[in-house]
Amino acid sequence: MFINFAFKLTIASLFLISLTVISFAQSTQKEVITKIIKSANDYNSKLAVEKLYLQTDKDNYIAGDTIWFKSYLFDAVTLTGAEKSGLMYVEITNDSNRLIQRSMIPVYQGLTFGSIAINPEEMPQGSYTLTAYTSWMLNFGDDAVFRKQIYVSDVTQDDWLIDYTSRLTKISNQNNVSMGLRIRQYDLMPVGLRQIQLKVSDDRRTILTDKMDTSVEGLLKTEFNLPEKTNTKTLSISLQDQRKGFGNRKLILPLYLNRAENTDLQFLPEGGSFIASLPNKVAFKALTEDGLGVDVSGKIYDSAKKEVASFSSTHQGMGSFELIPGATENYTAQLNFPDGSFKTYPLPLASTSGITISVNNDAKRDSIQIVLHASPDVLAAGKPLYLMAQSRGMVCYGASFLFRNQSVTILVSKKTFPTGLVRFSVLSPDQKSVNERVVYIDHQDQLRIELAAEKLRHEQRDSITLNVKVTDKYGSPVQGSFSLAVTDDGQVKTDSIKANNLISQILLNADLKGHIENPGYYSAAITDSKKWQDLDLLLLTQGWIGYRWTELSTAKTMKFPAESGFEIRGKYTNLFNKPVVNAKITLLGNRPAVLADTTTNAQGIFVFTGLVPADSASYFIEGLNQKGKKGTGGIEIQELIPPVFQNNQRMLLPWYVNTDTTGLLFIRQRQELKATMEKLTGKNMLREVKITGKKVVKNSKNLNGAGGADITVDEEALQKAKKTSLEDLLTKNIPGFGLRFKRGSYFYGINSSPIHIIMDGMETERFKPESESLKDYHQTMLRSIDAEDIKGIEVMKTGKNQLRYISEFLPPMTEEPFNHIFIEITTRGGHGPFFKKPVGIALVRPLPMIQIRSFYAPKYPVKSKADMTDIRSTVFWAPHVVTNEAGTAKITFFAGDNPGSYSLIMEGTDMTGNMGVQRRKITIEKQQLSAF
Repeated sequence: MFINFAFKLTIASLFLISLTVISFAQSTQKEVITKIIKSANDYNSKLAVEKLYLQTDKDNYIAGDTIWFKSYLFDAVTLTGAEKSGLMYVEITNDSNRLIQRSMIPVYQGLTFGSIAINPEEMPQGSYTLTAYTSWMLNFGDDAVFRKQIYVSDVTQDDWLIDYTSRLTKISNQNNVSMGLRIRQYDLMPVGLRQIQLKVSDDRRTILTDKMDTSVEGLLKTEFNLPEKTNTKTLSISLQDQRKGFGNRKLILPLYLNRAENTDLQFLPEGGSFIASLPNKVAFKALTEDGLGVDVSGKIYDSAKKEVASFSSTHQGMGSFELIPGATENYTAQLNFPDGSFKTYPLPLASTSGITISVNNDAKRDSIQIVLHASPDVLAAGKPLYLMAQSRGMVCYGASFLFRNQSVTILVSKKTFPTGLVRFSVLSPDQKSVNERVVYIDHQDQLRIELAAEKLRHEQRDSITLNVKVTDKYGSPVQGSFSLAVTDDGQVKTDSIKANNLISQILLNADLKGHIENPGYYSAAITDSKKWQDLDLLLLTQGWIGYRWTELSTAKTMKFPAESGFEIRGKYTNLFNKPVVNAKITLLGNRPAVLADTTTNAQGIFVFTGLVPADSASYFIEGLNQKGKKGTGGIEIQELIPPVFQNNQRMLLPWYVNTDTTGLLFIRQRQELKATMEKLTGKNMLREVKITGKKVVKNSKNLNGAGGADITVDEEALQKAKKTSLEDLLTKNIPGFGLRFKRGSYFYGINSSPIHIIMDGMETERFKPESESLKDYHQTMLRSIDAEDIKGIEVMKTGKNQLRYISEFLPPMTEEPFNHIFIEITTRGGHGPFFKKPVGIALVRPLPMIQIRSFYAPKYPVKSKADMTDIRSTVFWAPHVVTNEAGTAKITFFAGDNPGSYSLIMEGTDMTGNMGVQRRKITIEKQQLSAF
């Protein structure tokens, strides 16, 4: 309704502007603009773009914890519940972008909630990325999916504390890194006179491996040269204790270099055009090597080395300056660094033809001022131009204008647009985009959420009742769906500046490119003039997308279909790969048990719907011919294969690195709480001793016999891996496995040792085409085979297990034969690298479906004594708080045993376009128990 109302305002505004700036037929231009608006909105309506946000109970977890989440899936235009998708996928990847787990969950009217258990074996201490998306969202690229970085820690009193510094200098034209580390125990005593294996690596190779002894003070110093083309964004340090019995103590931390001379300085003219002899506003953004903003200052010089402007960043490396460039002039920016050095950067070359746009979005004014300047040729042409504005993907403003002199000023009422980003575009007479500028509109119409505690003070184990009241900007009650997280500040750090939230994600972040530092900083920016200016700089530097108006008449091909729910879809073909029509397809499933049948259509397609798979579910599908007999064709299951998302997340520093006094006190308090609870409950008093036999792979062709391997991945583990590729399986289960570089070429290896893949007793390398490199051959094989194709993996890497493989598969005079590692793969078909797909049948193992679980919150009787056995870090999680017609709801939970303060974060929506976020704290005091 708002869009339709805005469109009426648009037509009125268009008429008034036309009267003042054009002298040709108003009706003709009105028809052109109406046609542009209709084409754009019809096109965008068919796209049905979705926006997604997940609220989690916290950002930092401990090993064995649970991630609780609620998701809000919106139609991007109306911000109502998305209707196109009824299935959502959730992934967790580690800091190397390796997939840890992937699951799915149904979505109803845009809402769903669930939980993900953190398995310490799969998710050891480190940083991870939580990614959520629908199939339909994949059509719009990486930036369309939702991402959130989380950290998993596992604090024990055996942990080390690491302080390190690094410096990079040029020595003999090589990048030399000098690094100093101090290693201390948890009690701050130095880890002295200890042999440490130190490794430095990026995502492609190991750069340094050295065994060193710490000094009495726990100090280590080293230097090494950094090879060319090193990926400095993924550099990491590995420290492993070499003392006997402590070989498992291994710490990995990111290595940040951030060389000043490698500062990335980008210049972005307002509107995308840098036009000679016209006033231009030029925004800039400076980034360190790890992708974060860095404050800079410098000067602009022309080709005669004359200073023409100066610049200085005002927020996270962003700023702007004014410049009227010359027609044939080359401009250079010079950054001066603290050590006296400097670096120069070229500015874009100014064009002699075009239009500049200058937008003033004053927070205190009710309209947006747009000033346009034209080059002489544009002015002389005398042709009509168009100013269009989109909000939430729909065009809700349009105007035509002429340049009667060099500039035109247009005022656009902010009431034309809803709260959120507005994208202004200047179109040429043939409707090609000339300029683009994004601004933010804030009508301060977000939902008002009140969280009022019934009591003024609370003690340990007290019952806490919160009265929730939600209203709109006019004070009217609002019905809606909300989620509430309550966390213990003594165990969970919350930061409103760094944290993303529902409003900032949906109205801001989802429509911008690249990483946004500290998105919470921009919340309620309209109430702070400094933040409002900083928000405008963010839009100047990250808001440009190059919208292509000329493509509105071309239907966009969608690779990924919308999914209304879980289904099994496939195609049944005969021996000549032709579709089998009207064939009967039967399905037999377990967990839960199900028997169903259907028939193929004219294209041989069949679909089974209404299935609700549990974890580890599998479905056996068989195709029959038109006579009802077992078919001889093939069944191809159509499954969603998502792209590998780019890893744009910055590797987080672990808690134990460069920890200050405040951080150390925080960690110690959490550890003391844990120790007290374990002492009182008797948990973890003794180490569990596990006695396990050797794993055996059935039907293996292992030359050493059953169990004759150093590493074994058996069928049980592979069943859990489902569709995981063989490459990912090896990466996950074999330490050191990956792509390596040596002597000018890449190869797959374990650490620095090359591998040989033996499949069902057959050496696969003998089938390699001569024209193909071994690396490419292995890569194709490893990525085309998944866990469902194989029954077991065995690795032979020590002498006793290598010996028979060396004699069987290596030439007699092979150099360093024991440096070769053998991997025996046992396939289900048993045909080696030649896979024979079964005829007329298929086995489907879908992704696990996230099951709805209730958050456990204990209930205590009156005067229950706090004994420190209840130290929940997430005190309470309520994913489905629904307000009634009066806009109210009541929530009750019990405090834990740790006194201090709790952070309460509530987010939600009325699912009709309005959202709200509220944060507050409550204090938990120590119990004042009566002596009687």
